[in-house]
Amino acid sequence: MKRIIVITGTPGVGKTTLVKALKSSLNASAYNATDIVNKFKLYSGKDKFGAKIVKMKQLQDRIAKIIRSDKSQIIILDGHILCDIKVRGAKAIVVREHLKKIIYRLQERKYPDEKIKENVTSEALDYCGASAAYNYSEVYEIMNGKSALKEAISIINGKKRGTKEINLLEELVAIIKKDHRFAV
Repeated sequence: MKRIIVITGTPGVGKTTLVKALKSSLNASAYNATDIVNKFKLYSGKDKFGAKIVKMKQLQDRIAKIIRSDKSQIIILDGHILCDIKVRGAKAIVVREHLKKIIYRLQERKYPDEKIKENVTSEALDYCGASAAYNYSEVYEIMNGKSALKEAISIINGKKRGTKEINLLEELVAIIKKDHRFAV
Protein backbone atom coordinates (compact mmCIF):
# COMPACT_ATOMS: atom_id res chain seq x y z
CA MET A 1 0.00 0.00 0.00
CA LYS A 2 1.31 3.43 -0.95
CA ARG A 3 2.17 5.89 1.78
CA ILE A 4 1.53 9.46 0.65
CA ILE A 5 3.14 12.23 2.65
CA VAL A 6 2.61 15.97 2.25
CA ILE A 7 5.38 18.14 3.66
CA THR A 8 4.15 21.70 4.05
CA GLY A 9 5.00 24.86 5.95
CA THR A 10 5.78 28.51 5.49
CA PRO A 11 8.50 29.42 2.96
CA GLY A 12 11.91 29.26 4.64
CA VAL A 13 11.15 26.60 7.28
CA GLY A 14 13.35 23.91 5.71
CA LYS A 15 10.91 21.76 3.73
CA THR A 16 13.23 21.20 0.77
CA THR A 17 16.16 20.13 2.96
CA LEU A 18 13.94 17.71 4.88
CA VAL A 19 12.44 16.23 1.71
CA LYS A 20 15.89 15.60 0.20
CA ALA A 21 16.93 13.73 3.35
CA LEU A 22 13.66 11.76 3.46
CA LYS A 23 13.88 10.83 -0.21
CA SER A 24 17.30 9.26 0.18
CA SER A 25 16.59 7.71 3.60
CA LEU A 26 13.34 6.06 2.52
CA ASN A 27 13.96 5.45 -1.19
CA ALA A 28 10.86 7.52 -1.89
CA SER A 29 9.58 9.46 -4.87
CA ALA A 30 9.40 13.19 -4.25
CA TYR A 31 7.53 15.96 -6.06
CA ASN A 32 7.64 19.69 -5.43
CA ALA A 33 4.39 21.63 -5.87
CA THR A 34 6.12 24.63 -7.44
CA ASP A 35 7.79 22.37 -10.01
CA ILE A 36 4.41 20.81 -10.86
CA VAL A 37 2.77 24.26 -11.17
CA ASN A 38 5.55 25.45 -13.50
CA LYS A 39 5.75 22.28 -15.61
CA PHE A 40 2.01 22.15 -16.28
CA LYS A 41 1.45 25.94 -16.26
CA LEU A 42 -1.11 25.70 -13.44
CA TYR A 43 -1.33 29.42 -12.74
CA SER A 44 -3.44 32.31 -13.91
CA GLY A 45 -1.07 35.23 -13.41
CA LYS A 46 1.14 36.79 -10.77
CA ASP A 47 0.53 38.72 -7.58
CA LYS A 48 2.13 42.04 -6.57
CA PHE A 49 5.29 40.21 -5.46
CA GLY A 50 5.64 38.30 -8.73
CA ALA A 51 4.48 35.00 -7.19
CA LYS A 52 2.31 32.83 -9.39
CA ILE A 53 -1.42 32.65 -8.65
CA VAL A 54 -1.95 28.89 -8.60
CA LYS A 55 -4.99 27.16 -10.03
CA MET A 56 -5.53 25.06 -6.92
CA LYS A 57 -8.14 22.62 -8.30
CA GLN A 58 -5.95 21.86 -11.32
CA LEU A 59 -2.95 21.34 -9.03
CA GLN A 60 -4.99 18.97 -6.87
CA ASP A 61 -6.08 17.01 -9.97
CA ARG A 62 -2.52 16.86 -11.35
CA ILE A 63 -1.18 15.57 -8.03
CA ALA A 64 -3.85 12.84 -8.02
CA LYS A 65 -2.66 11.75 -11.49
CA ILE A 66 0.96 11.73 -10.36
CA ILE A 67 0.11 9.58 -7.35
CA ARG A 68 -1.87 7.11 -9.49
CA SER A 69 0.96 6.72 -12.01
CA ASP A 70 3.87 6.53 -9.52
CA LYS A 71 4.69 2.94 -8.53
CA SER A 72 6.74 3.87 -5.46
CA GLN A 73 5.67 2.69 -2.03
CA ILE A 74 6.35 6.12 -0.51
CA ILE A 75 5.44 9.33 -2.31
CA ILE A 76 6.43 12.66 -0.79
CA LEU A 77 4.89 15.92 -1.98
CA ASP A 78 6.21 19.23 -0.72
CA GLY A 79 5.21 22.85 -0.94
CA HIS A 80 3.76 25.58 1.20
CA ILE A 81 0.56 25.68 -0.88
CA LEU A 82 -0.19 22.01 -0.23
CA CYS A 83 -1.74 22.88 3.12
CA ASP A 84 -4.54 24.54 1.14
CA ILE A 85 -5.57 21.53 -0.97
CA LYS A 86 -6.70 17.99 -0.21
CA VAL A 87 -4.43 15.15 -1.25
CA ARG A 88 -6.47 12.00 -0.84
CA GLY A 89 -4.99 9.46 1.58
CA ALA A 90 -2.07 11.66 2.59
CA LYS A 91 -0.58 12.33 6.00
CA ALA A 92 0.49 15.95 6.37
CA ILE A 93 3.65 16.98 8.14
CA VAL A 94 3.86 20.71 8.85
CA VAL A 95 7.44 21.87 9.31
CA ARG A 96 7.83 24.80 11.71
CA GLU A 97 10.81 27.08 12.28
CA HIS A 98 11.89 29.91 14.53
CA LEU A 99 10.96 33.27 13.04
CA LYS A 100 14.46 34.78 13.09
CA LYS A 101 15.71 31.88 10.97
CA ILE A 102 12.87 32.39 8.50
CA ILE A 103 13.66 36.11 8.25
CA TYR A 104 17.34 35.34 7.61
CA ARG A 105 16.58 32.71 4.94
CA LEU A 106 14.05 34.89 3.13
CA GLN A 107 16.40 37.87 3.20
CA GLU A 108 19.06 35.62 1.67
CA ARG A 109 16.56 34.80 -1.08
CA LYS A 110 16.03 38.55 -1.63
CA TYR A 111 12.36 38.55 -0.59
CA PRO A 112 10.93 42.07 -0.16
CA ASP A 113 10.33 43.13 3.46
CA GLU A 114 6.56 43.08 2.97
CA LYS A 115 6.64 39.45 1.76
CA ILE A 116 8.93 38.45 4.65
CA LYS A 117 6.50 40.10 7.06
CA GLU A 118 3.60 38.19 5.51
CA ASN A 119 5.42 34.85 5.81
CA VAL A 120 6.67 35.47 9.35
CA THR A 121 3.18 36.42 10.47
CA SER A 122 1.76 33.30 8.80
CA GLU A 123 4.31 31.15 10.62
CA ALA A 124 3.63 32.79 13.99
CA LEU A 125 -0.11 32.25 13.53
CA ASP A 126 0.45 28.67 12.30
CA TYR A 127 -1.48 29.25 9.07
CA CYS A 128 -0.15 26.08 7.43
CA GLY A 129 -0.94 23.95 10.47
CA ALA A 130 -4.49 25.27 10.77
CA SER A 131 -5.12 24.92 7.05
CA ALA A 132 -3.63 21.41 6.95
CA ALA A 133 -5.86 20.40 9.88
CA TYR A 134 -8.85 21.45 7.76
CA ASN A 135 -7.72 19.51 4.67
CA TYR A 136 -6.09 16.35 6.10
CA SER A 137 -7.30 13.81 8.63
CA GLU A 138 -3.77 13.13 9.90
CA VAL A 139 -1.58 16.17 10.59
CA TYR A 140 1.70 16.32 12.48
CA GLU A 141 3.75 19.41 13.29
CA ILE A 142 7.49 19.16 13.77
CA MET A 143 10.03 21.81 14.60
CA ASN A 144 12.91 22.00 12.16
CA GLY A 145 16.21 20.99 13.70
CA LYS A 146 18.41 18.01 14.42
CA SER A 147 15.53 15.65 15.24
CA ALA A 148 13.25 16.66 12.33
CA LEU A 149 14.38 13.85 10.01
CA LYS A 150 14.01 11.22 12.73
CA GLU A 151 10.57 12.55 13.70
CA ALA A 152 9.38 12.66 10.08
CA ILE A 153 10.54 9.08 9.43
CA SER A 154 8.75 7.95 12.58
CA ILE A 155 5.53 9.61 11.40
CA ILE A 156 5.83 8.17 7.89
CA ASN A 157 6.43 4.69 9.31
CA GLY A 158 3.25 4.94 11.38
CA LYS A 159 4.87 5.26 14.78
CA LYS A 160 2.56 7.92 16.11
CA ARG A 161 3.84 10.42 18.59
CA GLY A 162 2.19 13.02 20.73
CA THR A 163 1.89 16.44 19.20
CA LYS A 164 3.79 19.30 20.75
CA GLU A 165 2.41 22.78 21.12
CA ILE A 166 4.56 25.03 18.95
CA ASN A 167 3.78 28.64 19.79
CA LEU A 168 5.74 31.37 18.03
CA LEU A 169 3.63 34.38 18.95
CA GLU A 170 6.05 35.53 21.69
CA GLU A 171 8.86 35.42 19.14
CA LEU A 172 6.79 37.60 16.79
CA VAL A 173 6.20 40.17 19.53
CA ALA A 174 9.93 40.27 20.33
CA ILE A 175 10.81 40.72 16.66
CA ILE A 176 8.26 43.53 16.24
CA LYS A 177 9.68 45.33 19.28
CA LYS A 178 13.17 45.23 17.75
CA ASP A 179 12.26 45.88 14.13
CA HIS A 180 9.06 47.77 13.32
CA ARG A 181 9.17 46.64 9.66
CA PHE A 182 7.56 43.42 10.87
CA ALA A 183 4.68 45.01 12.79
CA VAL A 184 1.32 43.62 11.78
